[in-house]
Amino acid sequence: MANTDAAYFSLKSEVLDMLNTIITSTPIYVCSILSILLALSLSIKWDRARFQLLMFMITATMFYIGHFAFYNRTESVVPITDTLYCFSYPAIFPLILIYIEALVLKDPDYKRGLLYLLPSFICGISAALIYATISNEEFSEFIGYHYYFQNYDSISGPAWWLVIIHRAFRIIIAVEIPLVLYFGWKYINEYNRMVENYYSNTEDKVVTFIKPLMIAFLVTLSASFISNFVNRNYFAESIWLLAIPALLYSSIILLFGFVGLTQNTYTREIVKESAMTEEEEPELEIIPLTPEKEHIMAAEIRRLMDEKRLFLQPNLKINDLANMLNTNRNYIYNAINQGIGLSFAEYINKKRIEYAVQLIDQDREILLTDVAHQSGFSSPSAFYRNFKLYMDCTPSDYQKRGASIAASTLSK
Repeated sequence: MANTDAAYFSLKSEVLDMLNTIITSTPIYVCSILSILLALSLSIKWDRARFQLLMFMITATMFYIGHFAFYNRTESVVPITDTLYCFSYPAIFPLILIYIEALVLKDPDYKRGLLYLLPSFICGISAALIYATISNEEFSEFIGYHYYFQNYDSISGPAWWLVIIHRAFRIIIAVEIPLVLYFGWKYINEYNRMVENYYSNTEDKVVTFIKPLMIAFLVTLSASFISNFVNRNYFAESIWLLAIPALLYSSIILLFGFVGLTQNTYTREIVKESAMTEEEEPELEIIPLTPEKEHIMAAEIRRLMDEKRLFLQPNLKINDLANMLNTNRNYIYNAINQGIGLSFAEYINKKRIEYAVQLIDQDREILLTDVAHQSGFSSPSAFYRNFKLYMDCTPSDYQKRGASIAASTLSK
C-alpha cells in the first residue's frame, strides 16, 4: 500500500512538473514563433514598424525565459536568465511605444527611442556585471533570501546590489506604464484623425485594433507587475494560478503579433501622403478663417458635392477637392471641420448615406451590396457601419421600416 501511494504521488508530481513546464514555456514559444514570422516578413519587404515589433517580440521572449527559469527552479542558469529579465522587463513597455511611433508618426525620433530603453540597458548591464563577479556564497545568499522569498534580512554585498536592481526596475516600470498608455493612445488618435481628414474611405488605413490590444496587454502586465512587486513566488504555489496569466499573456501577444503581421504595412506611405508639410500646411493645424470666408468656402464645397456628386468617388481625397477649388487643402480641411462641423471622411460618408437612402427609397427591392457600391463605399462593411452611425438603424431595417425615419435622422 505504501509503495502504491508513493508511486501515485511520484506520478502526480511528474504530471504537475510537466504541466508547469508546458504552461511556463507557452509564452516563449508564442513569442519565438512570432519573431520568426516577423523576421521572414522583413526578409521579403522591409518595414520599420514591423522591425520594431520584432524587437518587442525578441525582448518578450527574453522576459518569458526569465519567468520560465524562475518558476521551474533552474538555479544554475539564473545569472543568465535574471540578467535577461532585468533588461527585458523594463524594456517591454517602451518597445510598445516605439512600435506605435514607427507605425503612425510622420517623423519618429529613433534617438529618443534609444533614450526610452536606457534604463533597461543600465539594469541589464549592471546585473550582468554583478553576476560576473559574485561569489558562490553570495549567489546562494541572493537565491536563498531574495530571489524566491524576497527576504532582505542580513543580505549584503553584491547580493544587496542585485536586490537594488530588482527594486529599481520595478519603479521604472511603474513610471513607464501610464506614460506608454497616454502617449500610445495620443499618437494613434492623432494618426486616425489625420487619415479621416485626408481620405473619404478610411478602411484598412486607420489603426483600430492596436489600441484595445495595447490596453489589454498593459493591464495584464500591470497586474503581473503588482503581483511581482508583492511576491512573484505567490504564483508558483499553484499551477492553476500560474496558468491564468501565462495563457492570457500568450493569447494577447498572439493577437498583437497577428495584427502586426496583417496590419497595413503601408502606414508610412499613408502618413507621408496625408500629413501636411511644415512649409505649406503644418500638421493639420487649424488656421483661422474669417466667418465670411469660412461660409463661402463651405458653400462652395456643398455646391461642388451636390452638382458633381464627388462623394460617389470611392477613392476621393481632400487633395482632389482642393485641386478642383484651386485652393490649399488646409483651407478645405478648416472649412469642413469648422464650417460643417465634421471631418472630411465624416462629411463624405454622410453624403454617401444620404444618397444610399435615396436609392433605397426609389427601389425597396434593391440589393444592399449594390447600394453600397453605387454610394461610393469601398466595402459593404464600411457601408453598414456608416449607415448605422448616421441612421441609427441597419440598412436592412431601413428597407423594412420605410422612409419615416430618414428626414429626422439625417438632419441631426
